[in-house]
Amino acid sequence: MGFFNFKGALSRGVSQNNINDNFNRFEADNGSINENNLAITSPIRFIGKYVNSASIEKAMELNPNIRRILEENNLPVQFNIQNFNSIIMSHLIPTSKTAQKIYVKMGHKKEENNYLLLTQAALLHDIGKVFIPSEILNKKGKLTPKEREIIELHNQLSYEIIKTTGLNPKVAVYALEHHNYSKKVKSNHENQALTIADVYCALREARHYKRPYNDIAAKTILYDMGAKGQLDSRYISCLF
Repeated sequence: MGFFNFKGALSRGVSQNNINDNFNRFEADNGSINENNLAITSPIRFIGKYVNSASIEKAMELNPNIRRILEENNLPVQFNIQNFNSIIMSHLIPTSKTAQKIYVKMGHKKEENNYLLLTQAALLHDIGKVFIPSEILNKKGKLTPKEREIIELHNQLSYEIIKTTGLNPKVAVYALEHHNYSKKVKSNHENQALTIADVYCALREARHYKRPYNDIAAKTILYDMGAKGQLDSRYISCLF
């Protein structure tokens, strides 16, 4: 089992120097650390607080649903923190910043408590991927239907893990619903902001199975999803 350490993690695309440099930059930019607003003042430290071997093991002890989900899907009852390391700077930080931007453009204030909860959810929404086998998560070719089902389990697994952290229950719900593309479900600003930010940032990234989309192409795909009723176009316009 890997142990996430933002000062020592070595993973694909995230070198030790990059982790240290980004940690130091966030520390310098934000000054002293306020534990209550850790996700905002020091997002990398916030991630490190919840994504480590001890925290994941504790989650498994506290919440039997995690083991049940894995066993029902014939997955090994084990986790790999390195699955999470590679997306910290490439996906989680950009998704958080983009979700914040959307939320503020919808008329909300950074001082609102839900702004903090949204930020926390954006930084942890993919935590369930620590349980997805690396050979599936990092597969370069097309996924089989079964492999797709396994990857989609990360929403539920994220929810089950976050429920054990002591964070506001809304954070777990936002993580659970971040791939549920339905305007009926996405009835609040926080859900829409996170979902749209997640899709946009994923499209803009280079991944094992695709090249990055440019800004225009990514936004076009989002508006197509809006036209199909999967997203609310009012929130997509906040990307501009």
